[in-house]
Amino acid sequence: MSLSQYAVYQLKPDPEIRPFRFKTYQQLMDSHLAVAAENYHQVFLTIMLRKMPPEEIRKQLEKQLPNGFLGRALNVSDIIALTVEGISTAYYVDKAGLVVIPGFFRTNSSAALITMETAGFVFDGRKGSWMATDEMVVDGKQFFLMASESYGNRAAFAVVDDQGRQAAEDTLNGFDDKTIQQIREYLHPKEPEAVQDMSRMPDGRPRQEIWQKYYENGEYLRSVESGTEENYNMIDGLRNNRKRAIEQQREETEKSAAHSAGKRVSVLQRLREKQAEVARRYGKQPAEQAKDDMERNRK
Repeated sequence: MSLSQYAVYQLKPDPEIRPFRFKTYQQLMDSHLAVAAENYHQVFLTIMLRKMPPEEIRKQLEKQLPNGFLGRALNVSDIIALTVEGISTAYYVDKAGLVVIPGFFRTNSSAALITMETAGFVFDGRKGSWMATDEMVVDGKQFFLMASESYGNRAAFAVVDDQGRQAAEDTLNGFDDKTIQQIREYLHPKEPEAVQDMSRMPDGRPRQEIWQKYYENGEYLRSVESGTEENYNMIDGLRNNRKRAIEQQREETEKSAAHSAGKRVSVLQRLREKQAEVARRYGKQPAEQAKDDMERNRK
């Protein structure tokens, strides 16, 4: 959060500045004299612990000057400058009250394109010419409210920086809260969200393949197995469990067959036994026996 502070400026004691001293704002206007920062020097600066309106500050200064105040008593022609949440505003101390002085914090350099004297400015994509009608310092940068020279306040204002770059969308209410927020977004644009790098873990470490994890754990056998195993849920330090299981099953089948080979009964014998059983059940001779009887009868 930006600090809130206020400062007091008084006219320099130079002889050529004497005509400005103790003059009301209207008297300066009638004499075509401008309130310029180069005619002043700072006599006090302090941080505000709470937000204070400029009128309250003036009353406190007129009642009692704080410690560290280097000038004379507060009087007409002095300047009270406030910076609240990054926005700086200068107030001319007048008999009738306080008058806002645009451009007192003018920071334009010789390279500035826009000043409060700018007129006839042409925007890309905008019709007609434009002139500066107001200015504001936000976060130490100067911005200008540009009005159409053809339509005046009947057209939306444009807000630009000292290089003529648009800093806010069109506004109908000058430097209102919405416009100031847009200026801050212009000054401090949000950085694009970083694309998540899927090749790295949330803590920044590189992601590893399964075989790399096993290798890192010091189990070289497992790292080799992970590259040859057909099923990753069978990684247990023995390479290719599925193939081995098939081989074991085949071996067991062959052993079982070899074990029972000596007790095997021929197929023909089992067939005859079955036929005899059927013949006994139904009171008939087995087919082979009937065939032999027929041969004997022919002889």
